[in-house]
Parts: sequence; structure tokens; C-alpha cells
Amino acid sequence: MKEKLMTPEAFAGYRSADSGYENALNLMVSGQWEDALASLVLDKTPEKVLGWVVQQVTQLPLNPPALQCVADINQWLKTHDEGLRRDIFLQAENLGFDTPVGAAGLALFWMQGSMTPDEFEAVYPEAHLAPLMLHCALKQLSVLLAADNAPLIGAQNLLAQWHTVQGGH
Repeated sequence: MKEKLMTPEAFAGYRSADSGYENALNLMVSGQWEDALASLVLDKTPEKVLGWVVQQVTQLPLNPPALQCVADINQWLKTHDEGLRRDIFLQAENLGFDTPVGAAGLALFWMQGSMTPDEFEAVYPEAHLAPLMLHCALKQLSVLLAADNAPLIGAQNLLAQWHTVQGGH
């Protein structure tokens, strides 16, 4: 999965013995902020990363539809309700997959279950798609958190938050 989320240079230097956070720090030193965020995505299960992404998204000013989608994602993380998963996909589509909340909603949809309606034969997403979309959500968050600064600044903020949430490990 690493090779699908990281550049070849970052993949070559990735040290499996290190945590995702340690790998991310090494990548940040060389300015590879996108690969550093991929390292975080690879560090935990997609559900754990999604929960953290949603926490980070709530730092942004969100409109009512985005707030509803965030609330529904949080509810899904507790219940794994199939109907709610499909509702979240529709909300994410309306918000746009080019937004952090929309990307998180699409990642959730790809985490579990078929992509097709019940009346059709089940078609399941490939395993790398949910982490890939979580990576996209983090990149979008970096840009938004950085405001007028380089996205590296937003990625540094996310990396610091990750470190805090993981208990400094």
C-alpha cells in the first residue's frame, strides 16, 4: 500500500521499524509534506485515521451541510450502519470530493461494503482507495490550515496534532 500513497523516493526511504510519525518527521525535514501525511495514513487503520481527520476538520469553519456530514461520519464510526454509509456518500458528493469533509465521506464509503445499490451485484472498492482518499483529505486540510502560507505549514500543524493525539509516541 505504501507504494500507492508515497512517491518512489519516500517509499525507498521508508523505515518499517519506525512509526508513521517518525517516518513523517524524517520526510518533513526534506520538505516532503505530502509523503509525510501519507506516512500518517499508513500508521493506523483507515477508521482510526478517519476519526482523527474528522477531528481536524472541525477546526475549520464549516457550513451546515458539512457539519451534518461530520456528525454522520462520527455516528457511522460508532454504528457502521450501512444506510448511513450510503447517506454519507451522497452528502460527500454534494459537498464535493475536493473538500476535506467530502473526501473523508468518500473514504468512509470505500472502507466497507459494496459500491453498488442493493439491487445490483456487489462491487467492492480496492483496499488502497480509502487510505488514498484519506491522504487527499489531509492534503486538502494542509492547504486550508496553512492559509496564505505554504501547505508545508499546514502539514506541520497536522503532524503536531497527530503527535499529541497519539500520546507523544
